[in-house]
Order: sequence, then C-alpha cells, then structure tokens
Amino acid sequence: MEKLDVRGKICPFPLFYAKRKITEMKPGEELEIIADDSTAKETIQKWSRLHNHEILKIEDEKSYFRIILKKRE
Repeated sequence: MEKLDVRGKICPFPLFYAKRKITEMKPGEELEIIADDSTAKETIQKWSRLHNHEILKIEDEKSYFRIILKKRE
C-alpha cells in the first residue's frame, strides 16, 4: 500500500498531492492518505467518488484522519 502523509498542508495541497500520487499507481492498488485539514477530508472524498476510486476506509484519529482508497481504472 502506498502512503501519503500531508499533515500540516491545507487544501488544495492535500488533494493535489493525492491526485499526483494516484496517477503513478496501477488500478487495484491502495493509497493511504494521512491529513489533518478537515476541508481536505471532504474534498478528497468527493474527488475520489467523481473519479470512481473506491474509498475503503476513513479513520478519525485525535489530531488527524486517514483515508484509504483503491485506484480504479
């Protein structure tokens, strides 16, 4: 699983880095995004659905959240 830690970055940067990372991946691979900007949480979810990537899990921690998504074709 690929990991992307964008804590400390505010939108649109977490989405920008996630988009760039996922273009390097093959269909079926998973990406774990760790971030702390609440706007990024919503934006990444909307972008994932729009581009047909599957959100496998969203975990809220005390000071950050983790989104695990699977790249689709």
